[in-house]
Amino acid sequence: RFAGAAAAISKARLHLEQNDVAQRGKHISQAIDIISNGLKVSLDMETGGKLAEQLAALYDYMCRRLIAANIGNDAAALDEVARLLEEIHSAWREIGPYHHAR
Repeated sequence: RFAGAAAAISKARLHLEQNDVAQRGKHISQAIDIISNGLKVSLDMETGGKLAEQLAALYDYMCRRLIAANIGNDAAALDEVARLLEEIHSAWREIGPYHHAR
């Protein structure tokens, strides 16, 4: 899911640079869908406690930034979300070996 969202943002950025509004919007919408209906929905709010709440809030923020990027033709907002996604993905990759070792 992280890779899919990152790829959609990367494509959106390319289309932003090419001034292709329709394709930019399409790929931003894909990224929002992956974040909202993939990453956020998969959070276990009951078991995850405060961490799950904070991740949900961060995913909401990322979606708002993507909407702002689309409306404002804002490459910096796309870059910000791509960076946040990579940071979260990196953290999950680091946690993975410890989680599976239990």
